[in-house]
Amino acid sequence: MRKVLTVAVVLALAGCGSAPEEGNKAVAAQLENPASAKFTNVRTTSNGNVCGQVKSKDAAGNYGGYQSYVAIKTDNGYQAVIDRDGTNIVVRAACGAPLAQSEGAAATAAEAAHGWDVVIADNGRGAVTDMMSRLVEHGFVASVANQDGKPRIYLGPFVNRAEAEATREKLMASQGIESGVEPHPAP
Repeated sequence: MRKVLTVAVVLALAGCGSAPEEGNKAVAAQLENPASAKFTNVRTTSNGNVCGQVKSKDAAGNYGGYQSYVAIKTDNGYQAVIDRDGTNIVVRAACGAPLAQSEGAAATAAEAAHGWDVVIADNGRGAVTDMMSRLVEHGFVASVANQDGKPRIYLGPFVNRAEAEATREKLMASQGIESGVEPHPAP
């Protein structure tokens, strides 16, 4: 009887997927090769949406870089949106990533005179020292500065915006770490 009860409990739980599992299923369904999906930095927001990064194999069997996503909770399950080029405002707004300045919004001469920073998103997942260690371990030189009483992790300054954007893309592709590009503060 005990074995039958244990099997019944296991089967009942197997049908109930957690929010991250259900969200990741919706994301994987949009990929070219769903079985190859690798997820990282998966978290559930306060309103039940699932955010994270995913990479998968293409038709040739090669892995691409990480891409951010949000699985938005609806009455019928989850609707997935994948940020394929790093500019999807829906994903960034839903997951709380820093929004990059639009190309049309030119920075003032004073802002750009000091260079550009790649600012790591604050998503509340772990200590600053853990993120710093992860960055250094993978060849990124990071700094910490306090802003409004909160520590901010950044890479830079870079001489121009293009160099900062290239580093941001490399950070996302290799590590799945959300970040944005901002003018470096004046000394």
